[in-house]
Amino acid sequence: MDKNNKIYRSPSNRAQWWDYSNNGTYFITICTKNRINYFGTILQGETILNSLGQSVLRCWNDIPIYHPYVILDTFIIMPNHIHGILHINNINTFDNNCALKKECKVTSSSLGSIVRGFKVGVKKEAYRLNIPFFWQPRYHDHIIRTAESYIKIANYIIMNPITWEQDKFYNDL
Repeated sequence: MDKNNKIYRSPSNRAQWWDYSNNGTYFITICTKNRINYFGTILQGETILNSLGQSVLRCWNDIPIYHPYVILDTFIIMPNHIHGILHINNINTFDNNCALKKECKVTSSSLGSIVRGFKVGVKKEAYRLNIPFFWQPRYHDHIIRTAESYIKIANYIIMNPITWEQDKFYNDL
């Protein structure tokens, strides 16, 4: 059978009514495969990052280098997942001088493209560190549409290390 056949495709978790390259504020969660604690540990409500966890932090902070229309917001690295809020603010400007040069890079402005680049960056760092690391396929997203929702989600992210043992992603291995 053709691998492009819909039988082999899992249904998308994305909102079908939304264009994920639209300007907006997004909450994302990305988990490690089998929820293995690759990034560090929680000690007394604080995340203690290992070398791969430090790489995750660098890759997150580098997102605006590759996607200059992205503004990073609240973020936390947990032992086996990350939570982050980011804003896509693409003003769709076109630089004629840049368009004529081969060194100009065009990147997709979609949330999926941003997450894919982040995941690839972390995977490359794991390879460099000789760590056999894998992400869980896909990621969870939530479109933040109100100030109330933003505050609730930002607080959830900030409190995540403190409430780690009650977290649905908790794994003490």
